[in-house]
Parts: sequence; structure tokens; C-alpha cells
Amino acid sequence: MKASPLALVRLFLASLLLSGCAHKIPKVPLISEDWPKHQAQVQALGKWNATGKLGVKVPNDGGSMTLRWQQQPDDFSIDFTGPFGQNILAITGKAGQVTLSEPGKDPITAKTAEELIRRNTGWTIPVAQLSYWIRGLPAPTAKITGFTPNTQGLIGELEQLGWKVTYGDYLGVNVGAEPLAMPGRITAEYKDIRLTLVIREWQMEPAL
Repeated sequence: MKASPLALVRLFLASLLLSGCAHKIPKVPLISEDWPKHQAQVQALGKWNATGKLGVKVPNDGGSMTLRWQQQPDDFSIDFTGPFGQNILAITGKAGQVTLSEPGKDPITAKTAEELIRRNTGWTIPVAQLSYWIRGLPAPTAKITGFTPNTQGLIGELEQLGWKVTYGDYLGVNVGAEPLAMPGRITAEYKDIRLTLVIREWQMEPAL
């Protein structure tokens, strides 16, 4: 049975998990001179946690939930909760296996997040690209079809693979000797899908 549109998008955003930082990020046009430094700092992060609120709008459906995303170099976990802290779903992953868990249902596993989504919803979602967008970076394997910098010289608006990703603001996060600007509000739009992620807190550790 196919998942409902809202359940699909929950799974989709939960699967914005990182495949590492080994790819070379493409050159971004019209960026400030500080961009290479910023890019290198974001790529060097080894462990990080993000806590925030996700709003979902799809045709004839929508909703919001809280997420807590914990990322390690080799594994990850994301927990979604609704009002009053009740669990909605959780996704965990490591090399070669991604697992989706929902209360009262058997866990679902696949080798990759892309396969998990495709097998259970019938959709093909560019998970690898989205994992870069959420960190404020362009995807390394997709052509940039639209780009607008903000006043800080960071990405204000990015278009790749038919998706329009808008960064409403950035947060100053303490990492090392100076703050690092990380996305605080992200809106991703593709056809009739609109996702809004407001990140309240980032916690990070540089790679060893």
C-alpha cells in the first residue's frame, strides 16, 4: 500500500542523511571571498545534532512536527515527535542499512534511504542532494540552475534538480575559535510540495 502524501514527505525529510563529505562541492557563482573558508568548515564537521520544527504542505494535506537529528560520521538517527512529545516515527542508519520505525508497526529496512523511499512510496527522491542543502551547501553532483547570495555572502536561494531551496536566515553556532553560520530557516519547494524547517539549535564537533 502506498503511503499518504504527508507520511511520504515525513519520510523524505527524515532521510536527509549525510553520506559523508568526500565529494567536491561545485563552484558557486557570485559568492563572497569567505565562501571557500565557510565551505571547508561545514565539511569538516564530524558530529552534529540539530533540533527544530518541520512544517509540511502538500495537496490536501499538511502538518507540523518536532525533529531531533543526531549525526555521527558512520551512523545517524532522527526522531520525529508530535504535540506533547508523542513519537511519530524514527529513522536510523549506518553503512548498508536504513531502518524506519513507527509505533505499532514492524520496522522497515533497506540498504539506502533512496531505496527505502522508492520501495515504500514509489517516489524517487534526491536524498544525497538534499543532505547537502540542509547544511547550506549546493549538491556536488547536480547542476546549479539558479542561485542568489544573501548579504553575508552565503546561499540565499538555490535551484537544483527542479527544487527551489530558500534560506531565510542563518544561526551563529560556536565551533572552535569563531562562530559558524548554519541554516536557521529552510524552505524547499518542488511542484506542489512545500517543506519548511526551522532549526532552533545546532550542536557540532569538528572531525578528529
